[in-house]
Amino acid sequence: MSALDNWNPEKRDKPDYYDTVKYVYKHIEFHISEDEAYSILNAFIDLWDNNEGKLLYDEQLVAHVTEKLQDDFTVVLPGKKIRRVVELIIEYLKETGHYFQSEL
Repeated sequence: MSALDNWNPEKRDKPDYYDTVKYVYKHIEFHISEDEAYSILNAFIDLWDNNEGKLLYDEQLVAHVTEKLQDDFTVVLPGKKIRRVVELIIEYLKETGHYFQSEL
């Protein structure tokens, strides 16, 4: 049993950096290092913050993070594992009320 088993993220005014990584570790099905987790989160935040107020799609976020990290070898994980971490970051944002999907 892990300390994360009974943990759920608090709903705050804005997403919490460390809670995001805790959420990823709570739900991930494989091992990644803390450095990898924070590198993926930082690449996600880079696109998220630079596109404030614009409509972003899940696939744009996944593609940006995967490309950025694989291009500069920041994270040496297969694309499908990076994708899963990005999906969990999005799930965290949805669960805490900071991510809204557009019905198109």
